[in-house]
Formats: sequence, structure tokens, C-alpha cells
Amino acid sequence: MRWHFGHKLALIMTLLVLLASSILGYTLVYRQFSMMETQFNDTGDALAAQLGAASVEMVFTEDALSLNSLVHSLNEQAVVASVAVFNRQGNMLADAGRYRPFLNGGDGVADSGSRLGENDITWFYSPIVFRDVNGGSAWVGLDKSALVASQAAVVRSGILVVLLLVLSITLVAVRLGRSLGKPVNDLIAGTHAIESGQYGFRIRQQHSGEFKALTESFNTMAQGLQQKDRVERLFSRFVSNPVAARYMAQDDVEPNQEGRRVEASVIFVDLVGYTAFSEGRNPEEVAEILNLYFTEFANICHRYQGNVDKYIGDCAMLLFGCPQPDPEHRYHAMQCAIAIRERIIEMNRDREARNLPCLNIRIGLSGGVLLAGLLGSHERLQYTVIGEPANLASRLCDRAEHGQIMTDKTFYDAIQHSHPLGTENTVSIQVKGFQAKVDALTITDWLTKPVAH
Repeated sequence: MRWHFGHKLALIMTLLVLLASSILGYTLVYRQFSMMETQFNDTGDALAAQLGAASVEMVFTEDALSLNSLVHSLNEQAVVASVAVFNRQGNMLADAGRYRPFLNGGDGVADSGSRLGENDITWFYSPIVFRDVNGGSAWVGLDKSALVASQAAVVRSGILVVLLLVLSITLVAVRLGRSLGKPVNDLIAGTHAIESGQYGFRIRQQHSGEFKALTESFNTMAQGLQQKDRVERLFSRFVSNPVAARYMAQDDVEPNQEGRRVEASVIFVDLVGYTAFSEGRNPEEVAEILNLYFTEFANICHRYQGNVDKYIGDCAMLLFGCPQPDPEHRYHAMQCAIAIRERIIEMNRDREARNLPCLNIRIGLSGGVLLAGLLGSHERLQYTVIGEPANLASRLCDRAEHGQIMTDKTFYDAIQHSHPLGTENTVSIQVKGFQAKVDALTITDWLTKPVAH
């Protein structure tokens, strides 16, 4: 069973009341016991003193008849169990009742006091003195069982009062605990929902006082988190997740526009025949085809640890080794290029069988040192890479035929030793923007199929 805040509050209140009631009850019962004991002892001492004073003349004149009458008269009182009078030698002169006191040597001339006898009888005694001459002692026995019964009744009454008080407070505490625990439990449920990513959670229960302000603050916070999550989701759709995570994790309000040199690979994938395809078609149909092919590019790119840098008209630019470093970026880029070509061939074959429009592709890729970072103005920034490898990949894509993957020999040599590739003849071509000719080659396939990614 899970103990909620209300249950804990009710239990704590009940335990505190029980503790306080027990301490108070013990104190009151102890005082009551002391008062009853004192009253009992005072009564016994008074009766013994009265008997001793009244029997002085009778003891010294040896008036046994009057002494017996006095003793029996005193024994008729309800509180008195037994009465006895002794001379100074310890011999009994008169007695009444069922019990007798037990005297030790010298008790016949004892001072005033009391002692506990058999059967819960407490004996109170007082000397019988005339003109400083001790003639004996007067004994009065009181039954203490009545006192014990009264004390037990006091204890029972105290326990009953404490139980009734605790029961009443428990009922109040449970009701109060529910009243105070409901908003706390709502808040706990809300925090768990927010923690699990349910930013649309709102506390609907209406509360008053401070809990109302707390509920409103929580709902405002949840709304802010929901808006933040929506912005982050939208942001991650405009830029790749690694790029979004990189800059959202920074504490700076203004992102750093300084670029950094990275070792990375770049792929350009172009849709061949897009211009002719788009003529005479409505924009919605063209956008649908673009999204279909771009989705395939993105899915395969992510499969091989790449990121979509941007879409430029009918062309996609893919990055590997940036923004996260990847020592195998060339290998992953080549895997991605070959996988895209195979997937598009398969997809086009299926679309042709259903008489649906198709587009061919051509791919250019290169790698090396690039400058990566945010480019643009403060109002509009874009994460991208610039450098000779990016320009070369774009130009190689332009020179490739449909269905071809074209790269430069430097890129090919960097992975050929560990991952052999099949190629067509290397040719030196003049690439726009490069003074020297570039040794380019067309990739056919892996000579040894790599393990499926």
C-alpha cells in the first residue's frame, strides 16, 4: 500500500495527539492517585488519633466494657475494616472486625504510623498517652481494595477519554489530511507526468488559498515547458538533431558564430530530370515527390551516422563526421551513397510497376578538412560546412550521370585499403572552380560486401 501525503499527515497528527494525550493523561492520573492515597492515609491517621484520644480514660481505668463499645462503634463506619486497642505490654484490650494487626515487640507503645497488613488491609496506629505516660496503642484497619478499585476506575476512565479523543482527532486528521493532501498529490502526479515528458498535463482540480497559487504556477510552468518542447521539436525538424542538441545545450544566449575545422565527408544527391518532371504538374504533386525521395535520403543518411545539412531545390547535402567526430566518416559516407542508390533503384522499380512517376539520382562525394559552424546574420543563422571538399562534392555530383556515384581519387584511396571498392576507369576532369584537373572515378559497388549496418 502506498502512503500518500494525506495518509501520512493524518498518521502524524494522530500519533502526536496520542503522545500528548498519554503524557497529559498520565500526569492527571498520577495526581489523582496521589490525592486518593493522601486522602486515604489522612483518614486512617485521623481515625487512629481519635480512637487513641477517646480511649485514654478507658485504658487507664481498665474499663473494658466502655472500650469494647467504643471499638465496635468505630468499626461500624463503612471505611473501617477492623479496630483494635492494645496496652503497652502488647496485649489486646478490645477489638472489632475480621482482621487483627500483627505486633512486633514494642508495638504496644509505638508512635503514630501505618503498616500494610494481610488482605489489602492498611493499619493506622496511634499511641494512647496520658500526662506523658504511654498506656498502649489504638489500631484502625482500612480496606485498601476500595482505593485500588477506585484507582482502576480512574485509569479506565482516563484510557477511555484518551481513546475517544484520539478517535475524534483521527477522524478530523483524516478529513484534514485529505483536504490538504489532495493538492499535494495532484502536484506530485503533475511532476511525474512532466518528468515522463507529458507536458500537456494540467492540474484541473480547483483549490483555494496558497494551493490555488501553487496550482496556477505549476500549470504556467507546464505550459511553458510544452511550448519549449514544441519549439525544440520544430527546431529539430529544421536542423539535424545533433546540431540542435549541440546548440541547445550551450548556456550562451547568443550562439557562437565562430567556425571550427573538422575532418568530415560531404555527399550531394541530385534528382535527375526534376525540372522536366515539374513542368505541367501542380506544386502539391511536385512537393509530394520531393518529400518522398528526400525522406529516403534522410533515413539512409541517419542509418550511417550522417546528418542532413540542407535541401537545395532538388538536391540534398549530407554530412558525415560533423558535428559529432567520426573517424570512419569516409566509410560511412560511401556506405550511405551506395545504399541510397540501391534503395532508389528498388523504389523506382516498384513505382514503375504501378505506373507512378519516378526520378533518377546522381551522387557526388568527397571528404577532407572543412570549416563547420553557423553562417548568416544574427537574424537568420544556418549550420553548415564550407571548404574545398564540399565544393568538389557538389561539382562531382553535377558531372555524374544518372545512377552514378562519383568521387575523387583522394577520397577513394583513403578507404580503398580497408574497404575495397569496384570502380570504373579513373579520368582527369576539369571541375568548375578548381584550377588543376581532378582525378575522378565512378563507384560501382563494394568488392567485399560490408557487414549490414
